[in-house]
Amino acid sequence: MPRKPVEPSTPEQNAFVERAIEQYGKATYNFAYRLTGNEADARDLTQDAFIRVYRAWRSFQPGTSFLSWIYRIVTNLHRDELRRRKGRFQEEIPEDNAPQEFGGQKPLAVHPIDDYVERQLSEPLSRALRRLSSEQRQVIILADIEEYSYQEIADIMGCSIGTVRSRLHRARALLRRLVLQEQERPQQTR
Repeated sequence: MPRKPVEPSTPEQNAFVERAIEQYGKATYNFAYRLTGNEADARDLTQDAFIRVYRAWRSFQPGTSFLSWIYRIVTNLHRDELRRRKGRFQEEIPEDNAPQEFGGQKPLAVHPIDDYVERQLSEPLSRALRRLSSEQRQVIILADIEEYSYQEIADIMGCSIGTVRSRLHRARALLRRLVLQEQERPQQTR
């Protein structure tokens, strides 16, 4: 079957995407970074999400939340990537590695507010969050960091409100246990 020819972009499409990147690029990247836990994957995920926005810009419903829409796109792309990676050998980086240096530049997610929030998050909480599954981390981020409503989270994750409530309850309970475990770990093993 022949491929459908690519239609040239319109000024409206370009303006829509440029405005979206300007207004929501940082929030989208931060969400992707929290999901993936690393800068390179977060950048790729953010770029892929805005490519999808570019292609499907007419499907956005004016009057609805753009962030919810793009978070849904990021969520689906991340889920697809996890499925593709499943079964592949992945070498994990030991947790005790020194923090990455950014060649004099800070990563995109870092600005004064993020610096402050990061300093306020305890190291045991940060380590515990990294130990959650992607789905558990996502529901915690959306509810407790991004402060979305259950309905918004359900829309983003593509599930019912009841499912959001149960996932959030289980994720919070597990996070509490993991934080306690992290706090009890001897200092030298960290």
